[in-house]
Amino acid sequence: MNHDNDFEELYDSREFRDKDLEQVNKIRHRLDKGEQVQFIARQSKHRPGGSFTTPDTIFVTNKRIVIRNPSLLGVRENIVSVSYDKITSIELERGVFSSKIIIRAPGFADEMKAISKKVAEQIVQYVKNSMDKIRIESQKGLVEVKESVADGLLKLANLKEKGVLSDEEFLKMKKDLLNKLPD
Repeated sequence: MNHDNDFEELYDSREFRDKDLEQVNKIRHRLDKGEQVQFIARQSKHRPGGSFTTPDTIFVTNKRIVIRNPSLLGVRENIVSVSYDKITSIELERGVFSSKIIIRAPGFADEMKAISKKVAEQIVQYVKNSMDKIRIESQKGLVEVKESVADGLLKLANLKEKGVLSDEEFLKMKKDLLNKLPD
């Protein structure tokens, strides 16, 4: 099995530096099949808010955000991830020398300080676009369910009108259809 090809599938066609690819390799076992890294940002070691010995790294994939937080000079690490459908907000705070990304989700809040301004802006924009895309898809599904229920109700009314369904059958089937609507 050629592992180089497997590795290439972990990121899209963006140009990553060798240091970035080393970081992707550290989380590759955590990525799902078909999941690709879109952006990588590592805390500055020298800017305010950064970590000189164990900087955090944020990976933005086509499915979620993954944050790698090494400790004990890299001997230990904590890796957390949040999918775009769970993120409630992502904000960008621009500083004089660097930026801070603030991510919130139910039961999760994190700040990535000392991130390059340019990359931080790209990350926040990408995540917001991904969150919007998920919301639009879920709303489309809701509209389809409502249309399906409305069509079903019309069919039931026609069947009742033609005498195919009794009043009791109509009311039961109508209730069953209406129960399919999300709250």
